[in-house]
Amino acid sequence: RDYALEIGLDPAFTIHDREDSADLMNLARHELGFSKTEGRFPTKGTCLAIYSRAVNAQAPLGEILGSVFPWCAGWAEQLKTLFARYVETKQAQNVLDYDDLLLYWAQMAGEPEISAHLGGRFDHVLVDEYQDTNRLQASILTALKPDGSGLTVVGDDAQSIYSFRAAEVRNILDFPKQFAQPAEIVMLERNYRSTETILAAANA
Repeated sequence: RDYALEIGLDPAFTIHDREDSADLMNLARHELGFSKTEGRFPTKGTCLAIYSRAVNAQAPLGEILGSVFPWCAGWAEQLKTLFARYVETKQAQNVLDYDDLLLYWAQMAGEPEISAHLGGRFDHVLVDEYQDTNRLQASILTALKPDGSGLTVVGDDAQSIYSFRAAEVRNILDFPKQFAQPAEIVMLERNYRSTETILAAANA
């Protein structure tokens, strides 16, 4: 909220959880007549999942439909219309959903003055489970610390389990090479949680 006016937001915005967001998507769906189509139009939950996936993966709608929601590909044009109405409705009601929090943060990070001020507020930034971040989240992080100074990420590419949420394992694999001065890699090779038998099975 500190920077809301600088990026065109009313600081008095409210935040919708996933259920509220799905209901708002459903309202737009009804207003456009998509709930009464001859064929079965995607449900509000599916529509929200498609929208969220496109936002977090920073990928075109057609790509998302083709790779993740192929059964909805025939509704591509209607979904574009629906998502435009959904965004308009959020703006009219001064509401943000969870994806907007990332989008507007990315917008702030893309403004040099705001980004420098935000990054300057933190000497050190530590991100755990970095293998499960998506492209949008990674772009925010690198915008805050463009030279990598004070930035530490922790993760294991073998434990990337959130691809269904648009997590991108390349974020951690490519991280060391992103900066002019390559990141130092510290391997954590001692396991304190499991027995040798379990580790052998996991690494087989």
